[in-house]
This record gives sequence, C-alpha cells and structure tokens, in this order.
Amino acid sequence: MAEAVLFTLTNDILKLAGSNIFSKIQLARGARDDLTRLKYTVKTIQTMLLDAEKKQWDSEQVKLWLVRLKDVLYDAQDLLDDVATEDLRRKVTPGNKMSKAVCFFFSKSNQLAQPYKVAKRIQEIRKKLNWIAKDREFRLEEHRSEATVAIVRRRTTDSFVRKEEIIGRQFDEEEISKSLLDSSSKESVSVVSIVGMGGLGKTTLARLAYNNDKVTKYFELKMWACVSDVFDRDFLIKEILKSARDKYQGDPEMTRILQDIDNKCKDELQGLLRKVLDGKKYLLVLDDLWNEDHGKWSELQRLLMGGSLGSKILVTTRNRLVVDSIGIKSGIHYLNILSDNESWDLFKKTAFEDEGHKNQELEQIGQDIVKKCGGVPLAIKTIGNLLYAKEEKEWLYFKDHEFSKIDTLNPGIMEVLKISYDHLQPRLKHCFAYCALFPKDYVFDKETMIQLWMAQGFIESLDEHEEIQEIKDDYVSDLLHGSFLEVEEVNPYTGKVKMFKMHDLMHDLALKVAGNECKMVNLNKGSLDEDTRHASFALQSFSSLQEVTSLLEAANLQTFVSLEERSYVEKFSPNECHRIFSKFRHCRMLKLNYENFCIPSSLGSQLKHLRFLEICENDSIKSLPDSITDLLNLQTLIISTCVKLKALPKDLRKLINLRHLDINECRSLGSLSCLHTLSELSSLRTLSLMFLDALDFDPFQQSSTTRPFFPSLESLILDSCNVKGWWRRREVMIAYQKHQSNNSQLFFPKLRFVDIKDCPSLNFVPPFPQVEYLEIDNITMLEQQFLANLNHPSAPFSELKHLCLYHGSLEPILETLLRLANNLESMRLLRCKLKGLFHGMRPTERRTGHCHSLSVQHLFRPIQPKSTQITQGPYTCYLRP
Repeated sequence: MAEAVLFTLTNDILKLAGSNIFSKIQLARGARDDLTRLKYTVKTIQTMLLDAEKKQWDSEQVKLWLVRLKDVLYDAQDLLDDVATEDLRRKVTPGNKMSKAVCFFFSKSNQLAQPYKVAKRIQEIRKKLNWIAKDREFRLEEHRSEATVAIVRRRTTDSFVRKEEIIGRQFDEEEISKSLLDSSSKESVSVVSIVGMGGLGKTTLARLAYNNDKVTKYFELKMWACVSDVFDRDFLIKEILKSARDKYQGDPEMTRILQDIDNKCKDELQGLLRKVLDGKKYLLVLDDLWNEDHGKWSELQRLLMGGSLGSKILVTTRNRLVVDSIGIKSGIHYLNILSDNESWDLFKKTAFEDEGHKNQELEQIGQDIVKKCGGVPLAIKTIGNLLYAKEEKEWLYFKDHEFSKIDTLNPGIMEVLKISYDHLQPRLKHCFAYCALFPKDYVFDKETMIQLWMAQGFIESLDEHEEIQEIKDDYVSDLLHGSFLEVEEVNPYTGKVKMFKMHDLMHDLALKVAGNECKMVNLNKGSLDEDTRHASFALQSFSSLQEVTSLLEAANLQTFVSLEERSYVEKFSPNECHRIFSKFRHCRMLKLNYENFCIPSSLGSQLKHLRFLEICENDSIKSLPDSITDLLNLQTLIISTCVKLKALPKDLRKLINLRHLDINECRSLGSLSCLHTLSELSSLRTLSLMFLDALDFDPFQQSSTTRPFFPSLESLILDSCNVKGWWRRREVMIAYQKHQSNNSQLFFPKLRFVDIKDCPSLNFVPPFPQVEYLEIDNITMLEQQFLANLNHPSAPFSELKHLCLYHGSLEPILETLLRLANNLESMRLLRCKLKGLFHGMRPTERRTGHCHSLSVQHLFRPIQPKSTQITQGPYTCYLRP
C-alpha cells in the first residue's frame, strides 16, 4: 500500500506546511524559502505515486525507492507535527506561564522547537527528498492520485444476512437445515460440515441455516463461535459461553453465573460449559475451523458431549482433512462455485442501479468480466460493487486493461480482489490495510476502529467546512459496500452498523498489501523491520527488559497494540519503563494491557504525537501522571479495569482535542473532581463512566449555568456510578426555561445518545433538547422535567426516537411523555408498574410521528395476561412474562 501511505503522508505534510503556524514562528533566514521548496518537491513526488504503486509489484528497484521515500516523509511529518504541537501548547498555557513557554520555545535550550533547529531540519529533509526524487534509474509517469476510482455509495446495510440477496444457495440452505433437523443419529451430539474454498459463502450459508425458523424452534439453545487458524480450547470455551450468555438474557440466574467469563480459570470455564450444555438440545456453529489435529479436537469434544439427543455441531471449513480430524460421524456438504447463470444474476444485483437495465453492450462486457471471477460470490460482489453506476467506457477499460491478465480457465481470486483494492481512494486503502493488525475473524467495534483511523490521520474531510466527525461513517460504508468488510452486528434501533468483520480472503489481501507497514508479532513468530510503522503484539508475557527493547529497537512505531486480554510483564522500575516508552516517541496510537507495568512521569513529554491512549488490565497503577495532560493532540483516552487506580490528573481541561473519554471498571477510583472541567471542552464527543464502585461525586456542581454545558457531547453513558446530580433542580429548570425562549441551547446542545443505569443517588437529569436515544432505569429522574414542561409539549424530548425505561411507575408521566416525544419510533418498558397502556397513545394532531414498536417486559401488573400480542391502530405491543 505504498501509494496509499505516501499519498496520506504528502497530503498531511502539505496541509501542515501550508498552515498559518509557520507564519507565527520567526524562522531563521532562508527557512521560509526551504519550506516553499519542500512543498513543491512533495507535490511533484505526489504526482508519481500512482505509477510507482503499480510498478512496484514487478520491480524491486521501485519498491526499494518507495521505502526510502517513505522514511523521509515520515520524518517530515513528525517535524511539522512537533512544531504544530508546540504552537498548540502556547495557546493552552495561561498568563505568565504562556510567556515563559514562548520564551522557552525560542530559547537555545529547546532543541526541538528552536527556530534555527527547525529551519535546519527542514533544509535537510528537502535535500534528502530532492536527492531521492532524482536518484532513480526508472521512469515514472505523472498522475493525480485523486483520480483513483472510488466506490459509489448506495443503500446502507441493515442486517447480517438478507436472504433475498443470496443467489444460488437455496438448495444448499435446505440441505443444511434438513441435516440439522435430522433426529436419526444415535449419537447425542453429531456433526454437520460445510466444506468449500474461500469466498464461496460458507459462513453466509451457516447463518441462513442458523436463523432458519424451524431450526430455531427445534433447538433449546443456539451458540456461535469463530475458530479461525488458531485452535485454542480455552479461548473457544469462552466464546461459546459468551454466545450462550446472550441467549440467557431473560434468565437472571444464568446471567449471573455467566458474568465475568474472561477472568475465570480453566476449571471454572469447563464446569460452566458442562452446566450450560448438559441435558439441552443445542446447536453450536464452529465457523472457519482449520485444526487438523485430532488430539486437540478431542480435548474440546469431551466437554461438548453432554447435550441431549439431537444436538448438533455445524462446522465450516476449507479443508476436508479438518472434518476427518473430528472423528465423529459427520454429514458433509460440499459447497460448489456458482453456475454461469447464478454468477450473472449475482453480478446484476450488485453492478446495476436497477434490475431492469437493458444496455446490451454493457451486459456483454459484464458477462466477459464475470467469467474472470470463477463463480466465487465474494469476487463477483466485489467487482460488481466496483463497477456500480460507472459509465460504459469505464467498464471497457476494466475489461481490456485490468482483467486482461487474469486466466479465464484458472482465475486467481486474489488477483480479482486486488483489482478492486487498486481502485479504492488512497485513504480507504490505508484504513483497509490497517485492519491487518488484527487476527482473522476479529470482530471490530466500528466506533473504536474509526477512532484508530482518525488517530493515524487516515480520515480526512475534502470540504474544509465539513467536520471529520460527520464523514467518519462514510469510510466504513464505502468499505462495506465494496465487500472489503462485512456487517457483524447492527443497532436494532438506529439500523446503523455497530460491529464488522473481514472475510478471510479479504484479511489475506490486507496482509498482502500492508507488507511490512503493518505487522502482527509474537515472541515465537514475526519481528519488526525498519519500515514497520504499525504493530500488534500477541505477547502473553515479557520475561526481561532486554526482550522488550530489542523487539522495539528496529522500528519507529506509530501504532503499538497489545492484543491479549491480559498480559503479564516483569515489574520494571520507573527508569526501565522510561526506556521502553522512549521507543514509542513516534506513536499516534498506544494500547497497553499489561497487568504489572507502570506509566512513567515523562509520558506527556515523550509521546507528544499521541492521539489514542488505552491503558487497561493493569493491577499496579494507583495514579496516572499529571503529564498526561500535556498530550495536547490526544483524541481518545480509555482507562479500563485498573483496579487500584484511585485518582486522575487534575487539569484535564488542557486536553483540548479530546473527543472520547471512557473510564470503565476502575473500582478503587473514589474521586473525579477533575471532571467538571470536561464540560467546557469544545471537542468532547463521548463520555462513558461505567462500574466505578467507589465513586462518590457531584461532577458538575461547579459548572456555570451561563455558558454551554458539554457543547459538543453526542453520547453519554453512566452505569453503576454514585453520581449525585446536576446542580439543584430549581436552578436547572429556571435556566433552561429562561434560555428556551430565545432558542439558546445551553444544555447538551448536541447530545443524541443517553444511557443511565444503576446510579442510585441520581434522581434528576437536566433537559436533553436533541436526544434521540434515551435509556434510563429510574423513572423518577424524568418526573421533574415532565411536571415543568406540561405547557411546553415541544420540549425537551421533541427529537426522541428510541426510549427504554425500567424500574418505576409510569402512570403519572406516561401521557405527558407521549405528548413531549413527538417523533417516538420505538419504546421498551421493563419492570414498570403500569395499569393502562393505550390511553394517551392514540395519535393526536400534535404528533408528527407514531410509535411503531413497543416492547413491554416484566410488568408488575400485566395488562392482558392471556394475550401475547395486542394490536391497536399503528401500535404493536409484545408482552413477555
């Protein structure tokens, strides 16, 4: 992905060099000319990148030239980012401290930002780039990289598997479902296997059978676990138990037993698995199985045999030898490629804007292209998405140039997928390849992955007036629509993607195009090279400081990700930790989950480029260094499961670029007095405080009612915290009503998502004028607002679309609630006291929308105990005991 990396770097350099930062700094004589020449050189190089990207696959010379070029551009990016950070530091340093900071910036003692030093480094980098640009014995044609074809966006994916979009697999689904429902086996647990090459849709077929209505009714319990190429019995047991836990959500006892699975020992896990499976007719899907070792399978099989007669294990695999290793009589279903007609039908669904398309010449071109896809659904969908809404001349170009090298009789699927990758926009290429840091079958959280991409600068707004936050979903949508990613989970209320995965073949492609740029490393396999910039580590233990530093010595990492849920390291001294952190000086993203590793006090000064910091599973940290507030570029801060952590740094207001703050399961954290300053941060988008048992605070009591309160916050989660409240009720309501008249939005003006649970001391919440999703487990929190707004039916919940309430009596507020929530689309009521339901729910002239979905669970006073479904007007109500 050399062209993608270099295009991103050159764009970042041009943006930094062209900013007004350098006009504020009195650079040494001649430095401005050098900066201008640097920008010109970078622009010239940028025009040659597209041609170099294509030629590097056949030329080792071009490949080495790109590596040399990349190293210098990374140096230039770091230098300009250093200067921008120092400029930012002056902006946030108040009063006399600021003048001192300015003096220091221009002093000789500041080796980094002293103008003469900066000027000299700019000159050195420019000379290196000029030399590299001229030092090549090959010709490169100039192109504009922006001309790279982009995927045209279309409908949003709204479910895991849409049956109506599956082509040519109806018979296969029927056969698999029939095998799962077959009760003739004398074994209590039998196996059904789906075998076929990559890209044929084995997982899709398994999902269709798994969600089949007859199959769902036949089995008492259904579970799904991804295995992939590493067969780890204990990991698989955890995945099976987590899947079972999701099915037991209505059973409080089993939910309690299945809590905290990740921290249970091996014997506990095996005992739990027996308890979950014994005596039940279950279906277990083991997706993407690669293990050929019968001994390893036997260890797991012994724990799975407790199901009642008729239990089934459905296996998907590429290899028949895997089925043989299982050793249990298995019904094998071989999945074949699609026929020519089926291939064409699938291509038409993805490539044409409408199925009635009758352009004969375009169809003939398309049929020639489809033949090169070898009947593999993944390849057909990928190319179909690429050609969607393109003109005929572009179809001809793909057929005559891109596909001409592919053998029709023996097509290479990876070659077909690579063609689609080549036509992604450069920053999308970067986002795709970055996923190679994670193992096969890894489930990506969409919001977290977007934060990682943003930390590396991969997401960029082409319109200077458009917020990056507003376009972030487009990157995921483009990769989904191109079949580079697959939907794993969708938010049932909003219809938006929550989690996604990569197909195995796409993961192979990501590894191929990433090369040394992105690497997964462990102590037994893999190492870091000089050109490795992003690395993930599956290291269960570090045995010595030398082992750590030698591993990090070779590379200038911008990403360090620890993949293990909890990893052990020797307890290093502060000086030793300082030495390790010095290897992270180029990092933009750092995730550390080592249980015995201290954070050095020099963190802020060492890691000034850092955008994403996650510290979790650390049992030794009691406090974080104050220097963390010097990380002025920090966008995301996650602190999770640090059980001895008692305090956070005080002056968090300095983190002016902080967008996401997540503090979770830090059970000794007793004070968050610093958090009231966060309400003034203009960049903060999400705030999540969860399972902070020792917490006892009123975080917002010092906030003012005369200025915006969390001006940019979009998502707020408070769960299991002793939060006392937002000021006094009367003060809030007076301020809200006062400013309501002049349309001023002082309180959470952009807040869309609110989830508040198990906060017993919080009996009141302020108005949320823009909230769309609201979940609260204490209805009394809302009563004050309803009483105060009886004469203001358009506020404060006029934008509310999805509501979940539980624990309390709805009778006093239900009618007012429905009047205030004009646009309500779905409502869930759990464990609520309720005498009547439909009085007040009939549409009125004021209502602009209707509540189409109402789920009522665990009522103290069921309305109609004998009914399972009530329908009245536009409302459908499902009652559960």
